[in-house]
Amino acid sequence: MPMFAKSLTITAIAGFAVLTPLFNPAVAQAEDMYGAIATDDETGSWGYGYNYPTRRQAETAAKDQCGEPGCQVEVWFMNACGAVAKDGQTVGWGWAETEAEAQTKALSACGSGSCKIETWACTDR
Repeated sequence: MPMFAKSLTITAIAGFAVLTPLFNPAVAQAEDMYGAIATDDETGSWGYGYNYPTRRQAETAAKDQCGEPGCQVEVWFMNACGAVAKDGQTVGWGWAETEAEAQTKALSACGSGSCKIETWACTDR
């Protein structure tokens, strides 16, 4: 085989190796997923959004679901879980890789022994 042909073959194989991840469904599914939780301290309303491709979309969904003008995003998370705990006066939030860890962090941040998990959400990834 002429040297030019070998070079072209190696280049074609290398090019295919570089492009393969772009067309691989497993790689496409590995995109980051975002979630957020919003609450309104005055009304006690809350809402969440999860499995959104951007933080902004997740936060917007959480505020929309919360439904009150005073709704504020308490926690956002990427490829993880978030939780919000309340005791009536105090609010605590946390995020972690698992639901249990996020809830533990939210309860700890709330600080009061009477805090209870208000809501939680996890992304699928």
